[in-house]
Order: sequence, then structure tokens, then C-alpha cells
Amino acid sequence: MNSYRPDAYLNDQSRNSRTGLRRSSAGIYGVLIYALLLVIVGTQAAADVPDYEFEVVAGFSTTTNLRGYSENGWVVGDQVVAGQSQPFVASIEDGLRFLPLPIGFDSGAALDVNSNGVIVGTVSDAGFAFDRGQPAFWTPNGSGGWTVAIPAQFDALPGPRGELAVTGGQIVAINELGFMVGWSRLQGFQGGPTTLFSATEPPLNLSAMGFAGTVRAINNNNVIAGGQILLDLDNGEITEFGVPDPIGTVGFTNAIAFAINDSDEVIVAANLASVPTENWLTYIYSSAQGYTRLNPDQLPRRFVGFYDNNNGGDISASGGLLFRQEGVLVTDPDALLEPEFSSWQVSLGFIANDRTIHTTAFNADTGESALVRLSPASDMVFDSSFE
Repeated sequence: MNSYRPDAYLNDQSRNSRTGLRRSSAGIYGVLIYALLLVIVGTQAAADVPDYEFEVVAGFSTTTNLRGYSENGWVVGDQVVAGQSQPFVASIEDGLRFLPLPIGFDSGAALDVNSNGVIVGTVSDAGFAFDRGQPAFWTPNGSGGWTVAIPAQFDALPGPRGELAVTGGQIVAINELGFMVGWSRLQGFQGGPTTLFSATEPPLNLSAMGFAGTVRAINNNNVIAGGQILLDLDNGEITEFGVPDPIGTVGFTNAIAFAINDSDEVIVAANLASVPTENWLTYIYSSAQGYTRLNPDQLPRRFVGFYDNNNGGDISASGGLLFRQEGVLVTDPDALLEPEFSSWQVSLGFIANDRTIHTTAFNADTGESALVRLSPASDMVFDSSFE
């Protein structure tokens, strides 16, 4: 699976730029409990969420973007080195390691990874990996490293002006079964049809199966998500879920699915038809519940933000961290930290099924930026399934 986070420039953060309540010695004060959220989780009584232990995975001093993670602790992304984006993989055991590029290539980005260590992304021989790159994947080589490959691609595909050459693309997500999804770039365009890539088979044009969105994520049921649409790769079933209902008299112009868990619950950024600087709100979509706002008090933001969810129904997204079992929404991630780590400012991050959070952080006292892992410090009985 994958989820979405925007480019992060941790070195530019300052405490004055952050919002939300801070933790005090009396407990977590960045926690809000909404009746609306309690309806989602049923009638369970709300409880405090665990404090989190803080571990530095790797420090960094240049632009570093965290793009994806696996359930067994790998995180992947890209870091700017000598002006070029370079793909990396990192873990608490090995720190940050750069991934190899094909011969003659100069840039790339790793966008997702599964628990088998297969990494997907994009590589370029002309710089600007996100604009000019080829789809790519990396497989473990058995010696602690990775081998890079470019999968088979289409020569041409139908486009808005007839058949167009395919000039590259990206693999944006991989699930635990090894299904790799992304898109193929049409000549003269910045994107193109959603594509199922393979290490051994020809690509498959998923747009021809009715998937009209840009794919963002895949779950372990082989359901892909993007735009306002889901596609089940196993049976070809399409689900179109549109946009949320208006807020008062103001409607929505667009919605983008960014994350999906194994219960097919989707985290969506919805574009409010408001002024240009107040647009995006975070919603939860499921076939059973329809649309629900993550945080009824969230203010619309100008740009899309960060979006992830796990198989227990927990959500880490613009608007807050929802701990589903407890019915608790934490609006400031810093409130999760033990007092000894209070100098660190943590960003929203990927939330694994065991509630480990993979993210980036900035130390306001030292100026250090780092990839970090937050692990629940308290033992909690947690059922990872939910209805």
C-alpha cells in the first residue's frame, strides 16, 4: 500500500509555525473527542492513547522526503544530493542507505516498499526524476543490498489526441502480494493511464478497465484507490464515490483518495469550493458509512496534506491522528512524546498496524532534522480488525 505526504523541508520548521495544544505533565492535552468520531467507533468509552518512545533512524541536513514504509520497519524516500534527487531506504538497524541507479541514470525516488523488501519508484537519466523518470523497482540481492530494474512498458497508448508514445512513468505503490501499480507517461503530458507493472509480465492498462483516476494506493485485497474511484483488480469491480455533501451552502469541486486499508476504508482530501486559500479538508470514506469528516474543527488548507491509515482503523492525516479503538483524535503529534523528547517537533507520519509511527522530526534546541520512529511505550490490548 502507500499513502501520501507532501515534500517535507524539516530544516525550515520553527516552533512558532506550529499549531495545536501541547502536552503537560498531567497527560495528553492535544486530544479532542468528538461525538461524530464515537459514532464511527461505536459505544466504546474513550481512553488515553499510549505515550510514544522516540528513536532517531537517521539525521539529515538536506531536503529529505519520506514517501513510504513497510510493516516490518523499512522506510523509503528521496534525498537531494548535489542538486539531484536520490532514492533511499532506511531502518532503525541500518540507518539511511542510498539505492542504486541503472547505469547512466542520475536521479530517482523510492515511493513505497513491502515487507519482502521490494521497493518501487522512479529513476531518470535526465535529472528531474518526477518529471522525466522511468518506472523502477528494487529487489533485495541477498547480500544486504538491492538490485534496480525497469519493468516492461508500453510503446504507445490511446491519449486525448489519438495514440501517443509512452515516455516513462512511475510505480507509486506495492502491496504485500507484490502487485505494483503506477502510471505511464504519455508524450507531451505529465501523466497518463494507471498501469499495473510486473517484474516478469507485460504491463496492463488499468484505465481500460474503467479506472479513470490517478492511482495513489493499493491494499492487500488488491483494491487500488485514486481520484474518486476504487478498482478491485481481482474481479474488476469499480466503486465511484463522488464528493462529500456540501458544508452548509458550500459544496465540493473535487476529491482525491490517497490511502486505503484492508477494510477498504479510504482517506480522502476533498476540495471545498471556497476561496483559493481555503480548500482541502480530510474525509474518511467507506461503503458502509459513506463520507465522514476526520476532524469537524479542521480549517480548510490551501494544499493537500498528509494521508495514511492502518488496518485497525487508525488514521494519520491532515486534521489529526485518530486512534480508532479509543475514539480519540490527537491534533498535535508532539503531544504523543514522552517529556524527555519535548524539544522535538514531529510531523504527521505513516502509522503501521502496530501503531508505530514513521515520520520526520526537527529538534528546536539543536537544529537537527531526522527520520524518526515513534513506538508505543505502553502495553495496550489492540484488536487490529474492525467493522
